[in-house]
Amino acid sequence: MEYKKNLIPGIVLTIFSIIYLVLTSQIKKFSGLGSDPLGARAIPYLWGISLLVLSLILVVRGIKQRNLAIKNNTLVKSELNFTGMIKENREIVLTFVSLAVYIALLEPVGFLIMTAVYLFVQTLILTPKEKRNYIVTLITSIVIAVALDYVFVCLLNVLLPLGIFGF
Repeated sequence: MEYKKNLIPGIVLTIFSIIYLVLTSQIKKFSGLGSDPLGARAIPYLWGISLLVLSLILVVRGIKQRNLAIKNNTLVKSELNFTGMIKENREIVLTFVSLAVYIALLEPVGFLIMTAVYLFVQTLILTPKEKRNYIVTLITSIVIAVALDYVFVCLLNVLLPLGIFGF
């Protein structure tokens, strides 16, 4: 059963990274403000290839664990319990849901607000309930969002979604 913890996410991430790499190839070249020797696709390709390599490592590790379990006669066949798998991987599921909400609301609400909200929610998801400090998490999320906005907008001249409040 232990092998499924590597094999299933590895297969899902492999499929996701292949789709990501295909979509990355559709990024248009931007000549913009000057010379860009790498192009707009370079970093997305780097992330996509890195994700593909790491997900394939998970698949190989899962296959090795499964083969070892078969060899040692410790392989336990069980039904695929979707709700049990979601409960067992609660943080992962909530991370994907919060990331999807962040992406969906980024344009209408704006980078600054959505990034602060996302960081706050993501920190709460990953922090055990007994160690949560809402005030510190809120302040940290706001400071990081403002710092990111300043770096991208003022220092790097990157246009970010302004959203409903215009900041």
